Amino acid sequence: MSILFLSSCTLCSQAKTSSWKNATGAEQHERLLWDAVKSKDWLNVESHLASSFVFVDSAGARDKAQRVKDLREMQVSELSLGDVNVTANGTGAIVTYTLTLKGVKAGNGTPSRVMSVWQQQKNGWVLVAMSETAAAK
Repeated sequence: MSILFLSSCTLCSQAKTSSWKNATGAEQHERLLWDAVKSKDWLNVESHLASSFVFVDSAGARDKAQRVKDLREMQVSELSLGDVNVTANGTGAIVTYTLTLKGVKAGNGTPSRVMSVWQQQKNGWVLVAMSETAAAK
């Protein structure tokens, strides 16, 4: 009987997985965004990008529609975020990290440096800007 009690307590104390409804910060939202890209949950991807979203990389600047199109074409099969740093900025936050993606057009394991700007609005957190550049070797 005591074994059941102990195992039940262990299960109760485990942290719940973040979801769009219970995420409280920019890092969680960033991870949820990439998980949505990987799982092809385009409704959540699009609803968490601001209408004025801007993406910048070595090819130039793109708007929300262009970036979503690029993300769809990547067909991400694996991803990892590392060296994550979050800096609070008023009602938002800046998230910097190293991103490694694998997929059809996803860099195939070549890491890049990313900076994302999240803003908390009355309907929740939205991504307003993102910049990506190849990581130095």
